[in-house]
Amino acid sequence: MTKTVRGRTVKRKNYKSAIIGISFIIPALFFNLLFDWYPMLQGVIMSFYRWDGFRTPRFIGVDNFIKLIGDQYFWVSMENMLFFFTFNVILMLPAIITSVVLFRIRSKKTQYLYRVLFCIPMVVQFIVVLLIWQFMYNPQYGFFNQLLEILGLGDFKQTWLGDENLARWCILFINFPWVQSNALLIYLGGLQSVDGSIWEAADLDGVNPLQKFLYLEFPLIRGQFKLNLIGAFTGGITGYTLQLILTGGGPGFETLVPGLHMYKQAFEGKYYGYAAAIALALFALSAVVTFLSMRFLKSEED
Repeated sequence: MTKTVRGRTVKRKNYKSAIIGISFIIPALFFNLLFDWYPMLQGVIMSFYRWDGFRTPRFIGVDNFIKLIGDQYFWVSMENMLFFFTFNVILMLPAIITSVVLFRIRSKKTQYLYRVLFCIPMVVQFIVVLLIWQFMYNPQYGFFNQLLEILGLGDFKQTWLGDENLARWCILFINFPWVQSNALLIYLGGLQSVDGSIWEAADLDGVNPLQKFLYLEFPLIRGQFKLNLIGAFTGGITGYTLQLILTGGGPGFETLVPGLHMYKQAFEGKYYGYAAAIALALFALSAVVTFLSMRFLKSEED
C-alpha cells in the first residue's frame, strides 16, 4: 500500500513537472509558428499566385517558375552569386590560419588579448560597417581616393563602386583582412578541445609547423570548417545585404545577386508572387547544396 501511494506521488510530481515545462514551451512554440513557419508557408503558397500586394491574388499555377527559367536577369544574378561564393570560400583561409597562429601562442595572457581584440568588432552593427566602407569608397571624398591623392597618385583615382570592372572586387575587399570573429572563435574552440598529448607527440617526432597544419590542425577542425562552409553556402545563396546597401545591384547588373533580384521584384516591381517563387527556388538550392556538403564533406567526427 505504501509503495502504491509513493508511486502515485512520484507520477503526480512528474505530471506537474511536465505541465510546467510545457507551459514554458507553448509561448515560444506559438511565436515560432506565427513569425517563422506561417510566413514561410504563406510564401510557398503565394509562389503559385500573381499578386501585386493590393488586388486579390490570382492563382496561376507554375507560371511564376516558368517565368523564372526564362528570366535572363535571374541567371545573371546566379553567375554573380557564383563569383562571390567562389572567392568567399577562398577567403575563409585567413580565419583558419589566424586561429592556428593564435592557438600556437603559448602565453595565455597574450592569447586572451588577441581573442579580445578580434572579438571587439562583433559589437559593431554590420550595417554600420557597410556604411563606413561606402564612405571609404566615395569617389569625391572617400578614404581610398584621398590616400591616392596624398601619395601623389591622383591619376589612379577611381569611382570604385561605380566602375563595372571594379565593383565586384570592391565588395570582396570589404572586411579585409577577412578574419571573421565568429569563424575564428569556432576554429579556435575546435583546436582547444583536442587532447594536448597529440601536440606533444608531434613535437617529439620533429613535425615542422607546415606539416602540423596540413596533417594535424586542419584535419582536426574539419568539422568546424564544414559548419562555416555550410554557413557560407546558405549566406551566399540567399544574402544580398552588401549589394543592396553599397551598389543596389549596379553598376548595370554587375553586382546583382538572386536575393537582391527577389527583393527588387517584390518591393520595386510589386511582383510578390514572382518574388516568392524566386525565394522558393533559392530555398531549394540552399537545401540541396547543404545536403550535398553534409553528405560528401566528411570530418573526423563523421
